[in-house]
Amino acid sequence: MPEVTLPPPPATSEPSLPEVPLPPPPATPEPSLPEVTLPPPPAIPEPSLPEVPLPPPPVTPPSNSGQKNQLSWLIPAAVAILAAGGGLSYYLHTEKKAFAEQTVQLEKDAEALSETITLLRQKQEEARKGNQTKLLKEKENSRLLETLQKKEKAVEQIRQKHNSVLAEQSNATKRIEALEKELGAITRNNIGIPGNSVERVNSSTVKPPIINPPCPETDKSLLQTSLAYLRARKQGTATALADHFAPYCNYQYANNREVSKEIVINDVRKFWNKWPQRNYRLLEVAYKNNHVEIIYIYKYAGQRGRSLQGYAKEIWETNSIGQIIHWREELNSKTPPAASEGYRIISKNN
Repeated sequence: MPEVTLPPPPATSEPSLPEVPLPPPPATPEPSLPEVTLPPPPAIPEPSLPEVPLPPPPVTPPSNSGQKNQLSWLIPAAVAILAAGGGLSYYLHTEKKAFAEQTVQLEKDAEALSETITLLRQKQEEARKGNQTKLLKEKENSRLLETLQKKEKAVEQIRQKHNSVLAEQSNATKRIEALEKELGAITRNNIGIPGNSVERVNSSTVKPPIINPPCPETDKSLLQTSLAYLRARKQGTATALADHFAPYCNYQYANNREVSKEIVINDVRKFWNKWPQRNYRLLEVAYKNNHVEIIYIYKYAGQRGRSLQGYAKEIWETNSIGQIIHWREELNSKTPPAASEGYRIISKNN
């Protein structure tokens, strides 16, 4: 504390100090200090305030009673001021430390909040891209659905046309069957048509001529016909093969009914497509009147390496000009079929 110069002692007793009037209170209330959240009390008791050493009393010469009165109230006031200053300093230090800790915590919270915002923005961007992809897929699905509907309409039109063609084909087949029945009836009854009159031949009184009389000339003719027939089947010549059939033929693979030779040739074409490589070797020919049997070895090869071989016997019934009007076949994979009993046999080696 600064040294206070005391006044010289008065000659007479010193009068008492005058009363100092206090300043008037302010017209408006002073704003209250903001509430500061104090930190929680520490687990250990707070240290007591440090003892502030008091300055030694000044060495002054002995004075009178007035000087003693002045020192009596100055010293306690100084001590109170120093104590208040130390307490305020400690309080301010504690508050500063609490503010610093709150600032660090707020910075951490702000950093965590920033990371959360960044993560939310990333998710929002991913969701936006996902929505765009979904919209594109919906557009593509809509386009595909529209294309599918157009295809379904086109297929329905084709189906209607196909049903119409099938109906026409069915009607045509019925007309052909009716004509085939009429032709078969004419053929079986041997109806002759001289001019405009119709005369029925009585089969009980008139014998039909022998179509293939047993003789060397017939043997040679039927042998050449059989070789030409197998050559047409091997080479896939539909025109040459069709010449061996009558306009209508009772065909085994048409449910044993009479069909046009075009249907027969179409069925043979399907067989050629299945077995593009074919080979035949004629063994013998047998005949009796207009019934002919040809016996041969066959070997077939398909497109996928499949193969098939064996023996076959074709059974023909021919008309008066040698065309086939009735066709059947027998297959045997191990031994050649035998000719029918009573038939004249022509060996190829003869």
